[in-house]
Amino acid sequence: MLSRIAEYHYWLGRYVERAENTARVVGDYYQTLLDIGQDMSSTGDGWGMILEISGEIDAYRQRYDTVHPALVEQFVTFDRSNPSSILCCITQARENARSIRDQISSELWLTLNRFYLELREARWEGDADTEAVGFYEKVKEQSQLIDSLANSTLLHDVGWRFLRLGRFIERASQTARILQVRYRFLNPQTSLGERPIEIQRWLSLLRSVSGFEIYCKLYRATIVPRSVVELLVLNPRFPRSLRFAMTQVRDILALLGASQPGSYTSEAERLTGRLHAELVYCTLDEIERQGVVAYLEQKEREIGTIGDFIHQFYFGYTSPPTTAQMQSSNA
Repeated sequence: MLSRIAEYHYWLGRYVERAENTARVVGDYYQTLLDIGQDMSSTGDGWGMILEISGEIDAYRQRYDTVHPALVEQFVTFDRSNPSSILCCITQARENARSIRDQISSELWLTLNRFYLELREARWEGDADTEAVGFYEKVKEQSQLIDSLANSTLLHDVGWRFLRLGRFIERASQTARILQVRYRFLNPQTSLGERPIEIQRWLSLLRSVSGFEIYCKLYRATIVPRSVVELLVLNPRFPRSLRFAMTQVRDILALLGASQPGSYTSEAERLTGRLHAELVYCTLDEIERQGVVAYLEQKEREIGTIGDFIHQFYFGYTSPPTTAQMQSSNA
């Protein structure tokens, strides 16, 4: 497969995953504010958290002086100048899909194109809270539909593997970022029984990664911060955990490189194998000794480096690209 075609598949997967993650975070934050009866306009810290998770807080600050809910929502959802906004991500996903129109199914193309057209026309005035929650829920559903169509209607060949590679490298990066940013905004030392709002915020974190019901099955209904970290970082069966995502990345890179067990064909594969082994054998106590935030920041940097070397090895770059040279990877 031509490196250009492989890259289109890769970025199609990454952009759809990024749009879904943004919708998860913003939509659940909206829902949490409604649940606790808090005024949308008085929660600047929370909207600042969303900007940090999006990775575009510096770009926002260059344009706006204050963190205003309506401005943040517009910026992360519809702003075409923000490469990580939902509309921009789906626009770029559509462009990548259009470039490989002969490689993907009609069902996948029609669904993605219809999704883009609906997003382009979607707007509300900022005070229609229920409408906003429904909108972000639909973004999640459409993103999952696109993933399902890719799995059920595409030939599971090299192109499909690159699409999955993009999806899981983005998911790993987003999970690490969501947890480390929200962990800083929460206080894991606070007695949750004394702070019901803190419980809501931890529940919000779990819901934003579709982990609430799984958490309840594994740890009962009691929210314990270290158990949340264990689920999102080390659990091998939770589809949105860091370990699960890196297992998928490792396996896909091994298939692409036709590597024998215990060997590797690229620096990206070597670094992925090392990170995966660390996640397999790391303990929760070791993470806490290092510091949860510091640990996750390090993992996010390592995932970004892996993404750089994927570009170098598979897409024809002579050296790992800078952020400005990449398709706004934010990983």
